[in-house]
Amino acid sequence: MATRTLLLKHGGRAYRVDVENDVIRVEGRAVPVTQTAPSSFRVGGPLAHKAWAVVVGETRWVYLDGQAYVFEMERRTPRRRAAAGHAELTAPMPATVRSVQVAAGDSVKRGDTLILLEAMKMEMPVRAPEDGRVSAVHCAPGDLVQPGAVLIDLEE
Repeated sequence: MATRTLLLKHGGRAYRVDVENDVIRVEGRAVPVTQTAPSSFRVGGPLAHKAWAVVVGETRWVYLDGQAYVFEMERRTPRRRAAAGHAELTAPMPATVRSVQVAAGDSVKRGDTLILLEAMKMEMPVRAPEDGRVSAVHCAPGDLVQPGAVLIDLEE
């Protein structure tokens, strides 16, 4: 099995997580994984915890002990675009738009929070994948959005 690399984002910090067979390395440090049932695994020490996961595309949200962790698969290819110089940011899961922090015409930097969504009592920021300019906003606070719904159009 090939090694899969994820970026764990938590507490304002990103951690590199490499997964290969039954070995997980966080920032290069091995973490043991033990299968406890056909679809249940224990990661780390002997204490068991319940966790819930939501998978949408290349993003995974894991809820554990009241904390939310976001994993993003490390991209091996560039983000797909709708047209040359144009990107569409979409809703990753059913959610409510809590706030829209940009307007059409605004310039944004990679990583800027553009929209704040709420799903399953968790806030999820939609961030700019690259520097650009907002060409259109397709949602407003209070809107219920479905997975794949276009929220914002960006231009280079």
